[in-house]
Amino acid sequence: MLLEGVYVRFFRSFNYDYELKFRKRQSAPPEWEVTRAGWFPFIRVDLEPRMTAVVGANEAGKSQLLLAIKAALTGRGIERKDFCRYSALYSVQDDVPRLPEFGLELSLDSEEDQLSGVPELADARQFSLFRPGADHPFVVVEGVRRELAEDSLEILTAALPKFHELKTSLAIPDSVSIRALAGEPLHPLQSRGRRLAFLEAIRAVGSIVEPETARDLDSFLVNTEDEANRDVLERQAAEFELARQLLVDAAKIKPAHFVELRDAIASGQEGQVEAVVGGMNAAIKENLNIQRWWSQDRDFDLRVEAREQELAFTIQDRTGSKYSFGERSQGLRFFLSYFIQLHAHRIRHGKPDVLLLDEPDAFLSSVGQQDLLRVLKGYALPEDGSPPSQVVYVTHSPFLIDKNAPHLIRVLDKGSEDEGTRVVHDAANNRYEPLRSSLGAYMAETAFIGGSNLFVEGPVDQLLIAGLSTHIAKVDASAVRVLDLNEVTVVAAGGADGIPYLVYLARGRDAVKPPCVALLDGDKAGIEAERVLRRGEARRKRILQDKFIVRLDQWAEASGLSFDQGVAVREIEDTIPISILQRAALNYLSRFQDLHAIDLTGFTVESIQGQLEQQDGRLWEALVAAFVSAFPGEHLEKVGVAREVLNLIDLNPDFPGSQELRDRFGSLIEHLLMLLETAFDEEARSRSEDRFARALSSFETTYTNGITKYDARRVVRELDTSLGEGPHTDQARSVLQRLKRDHDLESATSPLVPRFDDFKNEVLALGRMERISYQDDARMDPAGQILDVSDEPPRQKRAPKKRLARNDPTA
Repeated sequence: MLLEGVYVRFFRSFNYDYELKFRKRQSAPPEWEVTRAGWFPFIRVDLEPRMTAVVGANEAGKSQLLLAIKAALTGRGIERKDFCRYSALYSVQDDVPRLPEFGLELSLDSEEDQLSGVPELADARQFSLFRPGADHPFVVVEGVRRELAEDSLEILTAALPKFHELKTSLAIPDSVSIRALAGEPLHPLQSRGRRLAFLEAIRAVGSIVEPETARDLDSFLVNTEDEANRDVLERQAAEFELARQLLVDAAKIKPAHFVELRDAIASGQEGQVEAVVGGMNAAIKENLNIQRWWSQDRDFDLRVEAREQELAFTIQDRTGSKYSFGERSQGLRFFLSYFIQLHAHRIRHGKPDVLLLDEPDAFLSSVGQQDLLRVLKGYALPEDGSPPSQVVYVTHSPFLIDKNAPHLIRVLDKGSEDEGTRVVHDAANNRYEPLRSSLGAYMAETAFIGGSNLFVEGPVDQLLIAGLSTHIAKVDASAVRVLDLNEVTVVAAGGADGIPYLVYLARGRDAVKPPCVALLDGDKAGIEAERVLRRGEARRKRILQDKFIVRLDQWAEASGLSFDQGVAVREIEDTIPISILQRAALNYLSRFQDLHAIDLTGFTVESIQGQLEQQDGRLWEALVAAFVSAFPGEHLEKVGVAREVLNLIDLNPDFPGSQELRDRFGSLIEHLLMLLETAFDEEARSRSEDRFARALSSFETTYTNGITKYDARRVVRELDTSLGEGPHTDQARSVLQRLKRDHDLESATSPLVPRFDDFKNEVLALGRMERISYQDDARMDPAGQILDVSDEPPRQKRAPKKRLARNDPTA
């Protein structure tokens, strides 16, 4: 069962939907929203099937939305004290107790049966459940309210998705008691610090212990009941449980081995201690695969070491050096905590649920937050094919926002005076602008040069490429022809003449050079910029290979695509169908003029086409000429029209010309993506002499249970480009091509690679190809394959040898 949306009204900062109430309506409000005091529409927040990111300024109601989801799911936590205090209905004189109200819109999964035992939902696959404060819950099916019987409510509540909350303030402890892991009750002296303090106190006393001193020593052995100590003990218990989840649930270490370790330490069996601890470290490495998710150091290992009474957690880096958690950043401790909580929870429960997270970014760096975002995606849609879940998280950070998917963002804003929380509905369509104030940071689509860079001339190129990439991914449900905007930075240079210098800044000064591709217009400025890039910088040193310089006119000619008649493709606007540009220009005009008061008949697709010949096939100039002719005194602005193009196709993906637009940009983006990945592979190969072996090793340790087709294609490309020259290169490339066909890697019908075990074995076999070939050569007659042996006498057949028993003395 999926949550499609959550309804809230009269709850803390959520009053009611002012905008909906005062918007001009064509019909009466739904009767189930009308109270005795009038109509107060619920504030509705749509939820995505897999992940929803909730952002907003402080006090905008983000965390309260998570509380509302829990209240709507369980019916618990609905209290008078949480009623919106600036609501017109808030009163201490009314005899009727007023409580906050919540609701959920739900839908059954395609494979889920109908809710048997709930006749009110017969034949319904989508419905809403409302908990109207002090009144009895009810459901709404196709806009009609249906009262719920008590037994129906009980069955429905039991069938609702369960929620799970990540403890974002809980970190992995430095160490954990072996005795506690072995099943003994937690004891005050199982804390290493407390135990050392107790020993120091003993050393400080003489042979005769005074009663007062005895009481001081006794305080180490008991848990006092004061509130501060209770908080410490509760935190220690939570940390112990997290460590236990890591070792027992996630690493799959049997509890009996902790008993074995305790006894081996007590009896001084050092060899046995080393053997048990070594087995535990092997289990951690095999079952957790943390290296895949922590991108800041792919070569680190999480290990345990046996101390006198504890298992201490340590980190071993690529040099073999070991560090305690206290010697490493807090970010890794908390990242491990989040990873273990999610991993262990999925193992223990195994059923889809709703994961709720309240600002999990506090202790993580920007890179760590990106790693966490990948972990959350893996939780929402597991690669091993287990049932998917929903994730709803609240954040202030731009690094926890998936720029590939702006439709996953929900922006909350605090309205003026008594309006309360409102939902900003145009966050995705307006390309992140509403996020700037809500995040407290400038949320530009490209703030700086990144790890992989696509340099474009201006903001229109930047906007259209990023926007169309996201649109294609959403409409086609495929990652084949899209840029990963979390990894690729689209850099607007402010003009063609700015691209060579920016490329120099990115690649000309450091030993480690990020992969870069330049996209230039086919006009005079673009051709000149291409000449400068091909010439190189002042010392004639090339900083960008020719193949990574793309001129739009040359790409269009070689693409095999058809463009609108009369249009000569030189700049990115020339790739947009005229029908879409014409409507986008009218929508742009509507932001400044009332279209009902203007004669629109003079501005048509035909009028734009009629200007093309005069403008030498330049579509933007033809658009402007037709626009100014039809609307004297008005003007068009490129970025504004580009935004209207994206808004139009997002609202109506079937608008005339939309598929042609997707085909054109899909082809362009796919070409740019291929070049970026080639540039990435070449840079990586230039920094490593053993790229192929590294790629195989990385694949083996990173993907243990499954892999998406997108990642599989990248692995295949990386292996292909890292092969170099050798006697088995062609054979290996042939195997890689066959893998793409056999495992349907180019198909978008399903996101995961089928028959993962077969795929993995065939990939890893590439590393043994040369050795196997040498072994086969020893059993071959190479000359016999070349010489004509037709005249040779037939070989005499020999009788088969008699097989001898292994203990036969004649053998």
